[in-house]
Amino acid sequence: MKDDYNICLPQSMEKRRIEFENHLDKARKIIESFAIKHGWEEHIYEPFMKKVMIFDDKKKFNSELALLAGIEGGVELPDTYCAALENNILIAMTPEFYAMVYPEGVEEESYEKLLAHEIAHRLHIRILNGDEDAMGPVWFFEGFALFAADQFKNNDIDFSKKEITAVIDNPERGSYRKYADVFRLFLNKISLKELLFKAGKSDFNKWIKDNLINDD
Repeated sequence: MKDDYNICLPQSMEKRRIEFENHLDKARKIIESFAIKHGWEEHIYEPFMKKVMIFDDKKKFNSELALLAGIEGGVELPDTYCAALENNILIAMTPEFYAMVYPEGVEEESYEKLLAHEIAHRLHIRILNGDEDAMGPVWFFEGFALFAADQFKNNDIDFSKKEITAVIDNPERGSYRKYADVFRLFLNKISLKELLFKAGKSDFNKWIKDNLINDD
């Protein structure tokens, strides 16, 4: 990745351009450090985005995401969905909007981590040689991005076997805080690389239950 960013801002926010350049630079460094630490530096040489678009209007954000993702008829997203990286374009709502709609996610450098989270998804895909189907279930690929972006790192919850199973068996999106906790819990028992490459197997959740979830 490189340090110069093609940032599109609403006219009313133009005076904050340097601020957003700094946010992006910190997000980039979070992912670079993570990739280098785990031996994936070869995957960060090429930029992950060619353009960055910041929005202060959620409807416009949703419309742009639908356009980038090729979703006809638009898309309705929860307010907490504040960033995405599609077709080499990173789009995000403002830090103020993110903090307002997702106070649970507010922590040190939370906005930079939000941006890093979206970049982490693309790093994940590169590690898998472009095979998005091998990213695993939603709890896993979101857990990977949360871990890579260093989100919710100070959370420390003692989950029961039943609670862990409920998190990984839910096919719908759930609590990102729980994803982060469960993901880190498993990393106490298995290496990140082994876990990542097992995640694409059809019996991944069963393997997790049989090997990594202890009885109460």
